[in-house]
Amino acid sequence: MSNNAATSTGTDTLRNLPENIWISLLFRAVPAIVGALVITFTQDHNARFGFAVFGAVVLWSGIIVGFEGIGVKGHPARVYVLIRSLLNVLAGGFSLFMATGGHDWATAQSFIITVATWGIITGIVELLAAFMSRKHSMYSSEILIAGALTTLLGVIVAFVPPELNDQYGGIQNVEGSLTADVQSIGFVGAYFAILGVLLVIEAISLRAALRRRAQEGPKEGAAA
Repeated sequence: MSNNAATSTGTDTLRNLPENIWISLLFRAVPAIVGALVITFTQDHNARFGFAVFGAVVLWSGIIVGFEGIGVKGHPARVYVLIRSLLNVLAGGFSLFMATGGHDWATAQSFIITVATWGIITGIVELLAAFMSRKHSMYSSEILIAGALTTLLGVIVAFVPPELNDQYGGIQNVEGSLTADVQSIGFVGAYFAILGVLLVIEAISLRAALRRRAQEGPKEGAAA
């Protein structure tokens, strides 16, 4: 195999992939990490709090994804990205509405249904996007991991019993209870933390790969 052919094979997974797409991955990591920190350092985990944090993070992420789908020229999965943006905006807006006062709809059951429905549907859309952009393996791997993680969140939260309320006694006779609110919000916080870290890693890796592609381009031209 010639040097030119080997170089071409090595860059096939990045061919025609927009150079600034890694920026969206990095921006999407910010709300996820912030949401994880808020959940971790807040003690009162009730449904209204869960709706507020989940809604803010998902809405923020949906806006970023929407700008990605519209602003990134030649996006390999534009349609699916815009669908994901719409799902996030709808779920985020609905959750923030549920978190507001004036009604008693913010229950553990409604929070579980909202997160589970959003997670399963959004995860499936992300998995489809990964399949459609599979020729760009560096980018599709991020969507595949995020899609699998989001689907897993939806499935796990769906199995949280809304009536869960287990009393426990801890060290130094500190009593408490594991409720459906606490468990489901805890799952959401863990999801935000893992997703945020993965997005940062993927953004850095993709940026490095795109830089190598840019450096190899002039070399190919000179060799030709």
